Amino acid sequence: MAQVSLTDPSLTIIIATTPLGLGHLRVTDALYHGLPRNASPILLGARSDSTSGLYRFISNHVITRNLMEISQLPPFERPVAYVWRKILRSQIKGLAQSVKTVLSERFVVSQTIVMVATQPVHGHQLGAIKEKLSQELGAKIILVVQVTDDSPQYMWYVSEADCIFVPSVYTKEHLETYARKARLPHVPIVVTAYPVSPLLTEELSEHAFSKKLEQVSPVAQTAINMTVPVSGAAVGMGYTLRYIDALHRKSSRFLFHVVSKEAPYTRSFIEKMTNTPYVMLHTSIHDRTTVANYEEVFTQTPIALEITKPSEQAFKALIPPKDRGGVIMLLAKPVGRQEYDNLHFLKNHGFMPHERENEHLWKQAQTQQSIDPELFEKAYHWRALLLPEDPSYAAVFTQWCLQERLFERMMKYKRLMSGVEVQPNGVDQFWAHVTKLVASSRV
Repeated sequence: MAQVSLTDPSLTIIIATTPLGLGHLRVTDALYHGLPRNASPILLGARSDSTSGLYRFISNHVITRNLMEISQLPPFERPVAYVWRKILRSQIKGLAQSVKTVLSERFVVSQTIVMVATQPVHGHQLGAIKEKLSQELGAKIILVVQVTDDSPQYMWYVSEADCIFVPSVYTKEHLETYARKARLPHVPIVVTAYPVSPLLTEELSEHAFSKKLEQVSPVAQTAINMTVPVSGAAVGMGYTLRYIDALHRKSSRFLFHVVSKEAPYTRSFIEKMTNTPYVMLHTSIHDRTTVANYEEVFTQTPIALEITKPSEQAFKALIPPKDRGGVIMLLAKPVGRQEYDNLHFLKNHGFMPHERENEHLWKQAQTQQSIDPELFEKAYHWRALLLPEDPSYAAVFTQWCLQERLFERMMKYKRLMSGVEVQPNGVDQFWAHVTKLVASSRV
């Protein structure tokens, strides 16, 4: 097999970006920062404010959200996926020319082009132009798709892809079954750990980790730093507002680092947070700067907790507490099938209590009982907890977890499983596989 390097001048790496949610941008950013310093990838972006607005509208309204969730389940998912593939592949005007334009600006002619898609939209559209573009450029094109939730939604199966990366065997097997039944071309599907930012997986010094431990002590007076990333669809902001207010009233130790994009749909939320002494705002008008702001918070402050949706953010559970981004995840109610599937991943891999265990913890918090010794012992392996749907009750639960030393126990985490999908080095795994694909193409 030929020896290749991701810094080879004749190799061009194109990473497609999308405005449909910050999650895909976070994955894109993680993959970008996982490349060697001398690599010079190209970001191929596409703005679609109307599509982004539609996504937010669907996610934030009960009826449309329910319809979305129904369309993601059998028997509707297969025909819906078929229709969407047809629509996406018909909307590729100018895409091939955009790729040619960015390639023409490179001094060295590209012999091999790796195109990375972290969203089904770009996966299908790049797949539609792949063969013709390869012929026109006289270059080998390798298309890889990174699934950004542990959710086997049929739209993720891109027939022209050379490899699809998924976070678990569960998603791999379901997508393979779908492809066989739909008689789609075979595409290799590889299980790798979810790609979290390399900056967040940097190991902390003993001193820095002790600062995190001190925050989750119920008897300390240290401020408890909690990150609050606002989702790209800005879902659940009312819940977040009430939760922050209720939790701070229970204890002034809690400080909140809110990271949000400045946009019309977040303006009211940001205004309510402004001038609140226990809230630090980190905002930007740009999506990519918002992602950078989030990581910057972790470089400036030892963060112990995070409240977020069980979106792709939930995969920070892969990061141990002794690493910079190893926060205890407090997860709000899921929205959409992919978030329920992400919870399924966390439970099945031992990162959080199962549903009945979590509900039992809620009841104990509500009645202010002491935590069961059996559950307390299991907490060594937990990285996340699901919050109650009522924000006031969620604040009670959070304070109870602190007082019962549940957070303290979780901060002394011991990994329960050892498979590739539960490791924090998903970015390295991804690029290692891509390097093998490039080497195979040059044999």
